[in-house]
Amino acid sequence: MGAKIKISYEKPEELKQIVAMLSPVMRSCKVAKGQQGRYKKAYVEIEGIADKMPQESE
Repeated sequence: MGAKIKISYEKPEELKQIVAMLSPVMRSCKVAKGQQGRYKKAYVEIEGIADKMPQESE
């Protein structure tokens, strides 16, 4: 199971930092094309984090 995350950023350096933090669990990162305005958007798909986390015992 995975998740999709929409990231809004102002500077490319901000996106690079986020991608570096998410890289261990990241499947893909797509930057939206033709962006204008103050904020830019990128879409990140991550793999199943829940599968890797320790589960609570019942």
